[in-house]
Amino acid sequence: MSELIVPVAVLALASPLVFALRKRVAVAAVLSLGALAAAVVLLVLAPESRGQVLSLDLRLTPLARLAAVALLGLLAVIVADVWLDEPAYNLFPIALGVGAVVVAVLLLVSPLATYAALLVGLLLPVGSFTFQIHRNRSVEAAIRHFAFVSLGGTIGLAALALAAGLPHDQPQSTFVLLVVILYVAFALQLALIPFHTHAALLAGEAPATSLALYFGVLTPTIVIAFAEILTQSGLLPSIVQLAKVQDLLLGIGALSALGGAILAVGAADLRRLVVSSVIADLGMAVVGVGTFSGPGLVGGITIALATGASATQQLLAAGALERRAAGGAPRAARAPLAAATFVIGGVGLVGAPPVVAFPGHFFVELMAYAFAGWLGGALVLATLLLLLAQLRMAIVLFADGLPSWRPEPRPVAGVLGMLVFAALLVGGIAPDALLRPVAAFAEEFLRALRPL
Repeated sequence: MSELIVPVAVLALASPLVFALRKRVAVAAVLSLGALAAAVVLLVLAPESRGQVLSLDLRLTPLARLAAVALLGLLAVIVADVWLDEPAYNLFPIALGVGAVVVAVLLLVSPLATYAALLVGLLLPVGSFTFQIHRNRSVEAAIRHFAFVSLGGTIGLAALALAAGLPHDQPQSTFVLLVVILYVAFALQLALIPFHTHAALLAGEAPATSLALYFGVLTPTIVIAFAEILTQSGLLPSIVQLAKVQDLLLGIGALSALGGAILAVGAADLRRLVVSSVIADLGMAVVGVGTFSGPGLVGGITIALATGASATQQLLAAGALERRAAGGAPRAARAPLAAATFVIGGVGLVGAPPVVAFPGHFFVELMAYAFAGWLGGALVLATLLLLLAQLRMAIVLFADGLPSWRPEPRPVAGVLGMLVFAALLVGGIAPDALLRPVAAFAEEFLRALRPL
């Protein structure tokens, strides 16, 4: 049995243990953070290698190591916020389960196994949507999320199973249909426009920490899984010969980027602003992948990872601001540090320098302009609209002024958000640590695209 399975096993085995102890919040939180830390250490120390478990091939690549460590770190931030600030103890075991799935998705080599593991991870947050200590108001949102993920999972699995089983001498129309179905399946899971209606309901009803779990940790995993499955499935050489298929992918991405930015401009509250901004950024990431170029792929994956970190930062701050508002309108005067964290988190979602999201946006927009002027223009317009939306919400937060710069009594979300922003800032100042592993995967993607 491969040693690569050990981090997954640590998280998977810790999840039911933490579930049994979940009402002893301090114990469950410490165990959860310990399991996440152990998994990170194992991934950092493990050599790049291949292995096999139950006839499933595993491979630890530079990108898998980087993404797994970054996403497990975000899970640790969410767990710490729940422990110290928000009473939602059911999230502890769910966070560990999601962590196990994320690592498995990044390690698996088979497209079907990768996609099946991803579906398990996307369904796990349903528990954190519906079960809370003081309220139970998100059942409808959980049901709709379950329905959308199940629909996308069913058609995606069917497309991948047919692609693996059909002879390669099929007419091009067959591969066009399979690829279109696969695109739609991932669009449903990413909540890309026009498949975003369940995300709007989640933004209004689900707890902020649950939204961070989904939009901060799982959506970057989906983008990486999408690129990996395209690489592993053998469909890329057929796709590149069909311009209309590539146009479809770019069109969905551009529509989501512009549509999400427009929704962000009109967002009435903090969480809707963040979710709409994430949808816009994910559209840009899909455009990057859809350019089928090295810089575009590097930019798309970088955007996905940086967006997940910034969204986690902003969602935790939004939750703290809402709790301090006690039913009123969130204002910076009640939680200055959380408000400041929310505002600077917008820098990452917009992709402005000096954070690490900037090179990702630059690469994607550059390749979009190289592909078509209208495509590059659409992404630039989406970025400007996101900037406008974030500035508008910052003005709303600080509309009543700031009587004191002294932080709130329990500045948990603010402190954790500052740590996340510091990591994004370090990545922007020295981006090689992030860009090199992504570039290594981009080379593999391009080899699969043109195998000869």
